Amino acid sequence: MFKCFLHKFGWDEMKVASIIGTRPEIIKIAPLLPGLDLCYDHKLIHTGQHSDYYMRELFFKQLNLRDPDYKLECGEIDSSKRIGCMLTEVDEALKLEKPDVCIVLGDTNSTLAGSLVASKRHIPLIHVEAGLRSFDKNMPEEVNRIIVDHISDVLLAPSPLASRNLMREGVTRNVFTTGNTAVDCCLKHLPQIREDRTAESLGLNVNEYVVVTVHRESNTREENIQNIFKALGRLQDIPMVFPVHPRTKQSLIDYGIWEALSQDNLKIINPLGYIEFLNLMLNAKFVLTDSGGVQEEAVTLKVPCLTLRENTERWETVKIGANRLIGLNPDRVVSEVRKAWNDDEWKKKLNALENPYGNGDASNKIISIIKHYFPVSKITAI
Repeated sequence: MFKCFLHKFGWDEMKVASIIGTRPEIIKIAPLLPGLDLCYDHKLIHTGQHSDYYMRELFFKQLNLRDPDYKLECGEIDSSKRIGCMLTEVDEALKLEKPDVCIVLGDTNSTLAGSLVASKRHIPLIHVEAGLRSFDKNMPEEVNRIIVDHISDVLLAPSPLASRNLMREGVTRNVFTTGNTAVDCCLKHLPQIREDRTAESLGLNVNEYVVVTVHRESNTREENIQNIFKALGRLQDIPMVFPVHPRTKQSLIDYGIWEALSQDNLKIINPLGYIEFLNLMLNAKFVLTDSGGVQEEAVTLKVPCLTLRENTERWETVKIGANRLIGLNPDRVVSEVRKAWNDDEWKKKLNALENPYGNGDASNKIISIIKHYFPVSKITAI
């Protein structure tokens, strides 16, 4: 009805295209999707960067999201050709749709591809989660972040620190601190997360186990993954649960580690859905991870985090004491895990901390900013 009214008086809806491709991007677009669909002619493009059922379909289902308008299958081809596929396929989609504005989220190759195509086609670009910096250009994601931020027209930073990072790089126009939509998603589903029984079904007692996640590309290389699992092999008195990422499993197989993983204390399980994984994390004593998204979810759920990296783009979590960077040296990993395991106060202290990524209203702020820069409708010839 509203669309008919607009057309009658010579107004057309603005067309918006959002480009995503990974599990974290599904989580972060979820709180924005209803508002974008309501206010705009909104096209959702999924590149297929994550194409596994546990990485895509399950998350759309659990978060009650509509299907993407475009399901590209760039995740099915050789990794060296994947970014080329994304550039080509996203370009075809944008050529067909002719959006008035494009939205990208985060720092993935899908983010980069969407940004480059939008820039080439002179389509205004909005970057959600702008300004995060690890200050380590050996990380592909860091290079992606810098490129995307410097070609974006509106930059939506998840924290004051992220906004300051942009200012230091000379990006001063159209920068807004909004909070992180991952917090919105987590808080919205918190009742379901609490009611879920995943931890219980695995025979795990509250605060008596550690959640382990390893998926970062650099940590699946032979030396690094050997170091991580050498450390875990020295912690056989600590119950751990490890939802294994497909890429990590393949590396464990390739380097001869998979068959040797016979520790009684280490439960290896398939990847979990959003609700199940956060239930597992909520009830853990702490989480041992290399994931940026898990660092955000941990501080939101008030769960201590040990990060298997020397740096992070989520420095806010370290500053407030919710996260510790422990690197990959086996001796250090063992020492830090034991220290956290024997610390009964760390998790309690987190209850008093304010989340540096907001209190769950990031999506409302973002929709308001988008509507300010790109009104819901535009005048066309009558």
